[in-house]
Amino acid sequence: MSEDVTYATLTFQDSAGARNNRDRNNLRKRGYPALSPIWRQTALGLLMLCLMLLIALVTLGTVFLQMSHKINSDSEKVSQLQKVIHQQQDNESKLLNLPTEEQFLKSQISNLLKRQGRMAIKLCQELITHISDHKCNPCPKMWQWYQNSCYYFIIKEEKTWVNSRQDCMDKNSTLVKINSWEEKDFLKSHPIHKFSFFWLGLSWDPPSRSWLWEDGSTLSPSLLSTTEYAQINGSKECAYYQNGNIYTSRCSAEISWICEKAAALVKIEDLD
Repeated sequence: MSEDVTYATLTFQDSAGARNNRDRNNLRKRGYPALSPIWRQTALGLLMLCLMLLIALVTLGTVFLQMSHKINSDSEKVSQLQKVIHQQQDNESKLLNLPTEEQFLKSQISNLLKRQGRMAIKLCQELITHISDHKCNPCPKMWQWYQNSCYYFIIKEEKTWVNSRQDCMDKNSTLVKINSWEEKDFLKSHPIHKFSFFWLGLSWDPPSRSWLWEDGSTLSPSLLSTTEYAQINGSKECAYYQNGNIYTSRCSAEISWICEKAAALVKIEDLD
């Protein structure tokens, strides 16, 4: 009985295997359907399109890099040009401001030199007070220094106005000219006898009917007191100085005189 089952089982298995083999053979014979030409062309077209897109992207990338490089290069050139323009503008501004700066510097230098000069004069005056013949003295020996002038008082001789004028000319000077009340006070403070008379470089000029100094300038009324102004007239032709006042006299009178000339500059190296 068992043998029958075995045989039947084997027979059945063989039949089933044969049937499966036939099915597989049929499937092999049938196979899958072949691709049509249309799909091949479509696939080929898509492939070509992808290649073209890839080439286009590479080309665009290359162009972009080139344009970017060019833009950066142009930006650098623009930046450099802007710097050059700013430098030129600064230079032009400096050139435009140069006259003003130069004028300012000249003004500063001038002020410093004036200040230095005033300090040198003050120091020299102090030195002369203690050492009368100090080398910084801007006036010759025996001459008196006041502000910008040197004065020489002739007290032991008497001459006419014309001769006194000539003597001052021989000393490279002129008869004294009074420019201010301070100068009048300086002459008054000189240690001389208050009754001494000194010719001034002032005389009457008939054509202009005015009192003129030797340099041709007119006598300022502001330098005259009421008493002085009242006695100044054209009847007497020459003026003299006495005890702080200005008077007039005949030019032929013989009295003392005062010579005046410009003081030399005080040299800083002479202050040692």
